[in-house]
This record gives sequence, structure tokens and C-alpha cells, in this order.
Amino acid sequence: MPISVVLFDMDGVLLDSEPFHDKVNEDIYKALGIVVDKADVNEFIGRTSNHRWMCLKERFHLARTVDELNDWQWKALVEELPDSGVRASDGLDTLLAFLKQNNIRASIASSSRNTFVEAVMDHLDLHEAMEGYTWGDEVANCKPAPDIFLLAAAKMGVSPAQCLVIEDSDAGVSAAKEAGMYAVGYDNPTSEGQDLSLADVTVKNLADISGIISTLNHQ
Repeated sequence: MPISVVLFDMDGVLLDSEPFHDKVNEDIYKALGIVVDKADVNEFIGRTSNHRWMCLKERFHLARTVDELNDWQWKALVEELPDSGVRASDGLDTLLAFLKQNNIRASIASSSRNTFVEAVMDHLDLHEAMEGYTWGDEVANCKPAPDIFLLAAAKMGVSPAQCLVIEDSDAGVSAAKEAGMYAVGYDNPTSEGQDLSLADVTVKNLADISGIISTLNHQ
């Protein structure tokens, strides 16, 4: 079945924002008086902030509620993004132009909060390129469960088999495959520690996905 929809994970795919997330979170960790090591950070990539703060609250016996910690994180991310210097990932413009030229639709499926998804769409001027987005709090189970991708496909009115997912995390790739979708693993510049081996194919530049879609749609 031809690929008619591309579902983009956001952080680490549309933009290399993981270092930005790490900086904001590190500022919060310092304010809380806790030290979170790299192994912990890798564990949280691709998962919801709710999962992060539930784990850290229990691990460090934090006094603040999970809701308070979530609100703190997302407020800081939205406020600091415009001056962060974070740019679109290499090849994104080329891929989006290809999708438009070939009438292939696009949407975002992100574990991030809706306010930050909208901030990223503003930051990268993606409102015309994306038909919409699905975000973490809309589903019962976060990645690696397939819920978010299945909901995104349903919103677009297509079957999972018509969807290609672009993901930079092992949780995201697992979710895409569990949803029955074609999974492209994006080996971005800062995705060290992520196992993308379950992906159907792996790329280092988003522009390369244009050729992958062309091949799939002409088999």
C-alpha cells in the first residue's frame, strides 16, 4: 500500500532539540538540588514529561507534585525556545518540499505538551506544511506503546499501513512498528544511546527519506 502520510516525531526529528531540553531540565534539576546522570536522560528520550517527573519524584523524593514539575518544565521550554538558536534538522526543507510536490500529507506525533508543539511549529514556520498534530496527553499510553501513532493515523483518516513514521528514539521506533507502520530511524547528531535497530531503514539526513518514499510507492 503506498505511503500517503508521513508522521513526524518532533524533538530530535523536526529539530535537534534534545540538547535544549537537557539544558532546561538541568536548570530545573539544579534548582531542585538533584543530580540526574546521562543514563537517566537517555531513558526518558521519546517518552512523556509526565513519565520523567513521576520517575524522578519517586527516585529523589521530590516535594513538588508531578503537575507542578511538568508545568515548570513546559513553561520554561516555551519561553526560551525563540532565543535558543535551535534550527530545523538537516534536510527538513527538502523533505517537506518533496511531500508537497507529491501530495503526501504530513502531521506531527509528539510526546511533548501541546503548547510546546505549537511553539515549535511557530519557531520553524510549519503550520502550512503540517495538517495538525497529536500530543502525549491525548493517549492513555506513551511510547513505546503505539497509541499516539494510531490516533494520529485515525485523525488523518488513513490506515497504519499508509503511514511512514520518522523517529529518533528506540521508544518511538518500537511504537511505530507496533502500530504497523513503516519506521525510519533518524540518526540525528545527538541521538547517542538510542537503539534504532528495529527501524525499517536508518538515515542521517531527512532529505534521504524522499528517495525512500519514492521507492516504496513504486514497488
